[in-house]
Formats: sequence, C-alpha cells, structure tokens
Amino acid sequence: MRIKAALTSTEIYEIESLVKASFYQTIKVIQTRGLSFGVITPSREIVESSLELGAKFTFIDEGTDLNTALSKAMKQLPQNQSILIIMPDLPFFSNECLQAVLTHIQNVDILIVPSISGEGEKKGTAMLYMSRPDLLPFCFGLKSKDNYIQSAKKLALEYELLDLDPCTRDLDTFTDIKYLQTHLSNVNKPDIYSKILDRLFK
Repeated sequence: MRIKAALTSTEIYEIESLVKASFYQTIKVIQTRGLSFGVITPSREIVESSLELGAKFTFIDEGTDLNTALSKAMKQLPQNQSILIIMPDLPFFSNECLQAVLTHIQNVDILIVPSISGEGEKKGTAMLYMSRPDLLPFCFGLKSKDNYIQSAKKLALEYELLDLDPCTRDLDTFTDIKYLQTHLSNVNKPDIYSKILDRLFK
C-alpha cells in the first residue's frame, strides 16, 4: 500500500481493515476449491487466524521487505512445489478469477497477473504463478510486472501474462479505494467493505 505517508492514523487503520477484509475473502474463495494455502505476514494475529482457517504453511516476516520474506519462505518448500502468490489487497477477487488463473497455469511455468491501480495502471503484480518456487527472483512492488518479464527473458524462461479486470484492482491509492466504493456491487460480501468505507469517507 503506497499511500500511508499521507494518511492519519485513523485512515491507515480503516484502509488496513479493508485489506484485511479482502484477505479473508480471498481465503474463502481458495477454500471453496479445496486448495491448500499458506500465509506470509508480519502479523502474528493474521498467522493465528490463518491457521484456524486451515493454512498449511505460515511464515512470519520479521520486519523485512516482502520480497526478502518470500525468498526465505520459499526455501522451506519442496523445490518441485508449484506456487501461486496472491496479494492480499484484491477486493474483487472471486471464484471466477481463481478459475481463470487455474485454467491458464495448466501448461505454463510462469504466469504473471498484473495488478490494476489508480486510473488503470498495470505496473504491479497481483498474482504470480511459478511451477517451482525458485524460477524467478521476487520483485513485488512498483513496476514489478515489467521486472518479472525482464527476469523471465533474461533466464530464457517462457511466461504468460493474464489481465483480469476487475479481479486484480488493488488498494494502493485513494483512487483505488474510491473505485471500490463505487463498484461495491461487484465484490463478494459488499456489506463488509461498505461499513469500513462509510467510516473512512464520513
């Protein structure tokens, strides 16, 4: 989330509540498919609740950046384990989105799903699939989509891009949050988000 510096503590709390609500809805979607999932987070509260929800793997990010935490966590997985990394701030993520991703990964080693921020920018990465956890170095963040593409090309690895609008609209900017507010009918459980948005924009 790139907007913290300009926010009050109350606004940060409410936006983090939006992200947390999105995260739990994503887990519910994954659970409907009976898929195993793991969680990487700096929050012990999230780890505990994720284990209660059936997480098979958890990793505490001890104050490092996300990419360092991911790299450390992947070392604990079997090297032939395929992985699908899903960012937590995707309120439009749904069963249909997951099905689209699962369909595309059947015959690829790398699938890059760009995130959509602001006025439709597709520079970040909402989801990343790799047939092995060590295929690419992690580089989530600004311009990560292009960075993943460049890494794949440099290593002579085949990859695919998959655009999923609105599934991959994230919560990085106030424009993103406004978009969520005006498109609540397109999310799972809109009441969960509407209460937080009402407090945020009261």
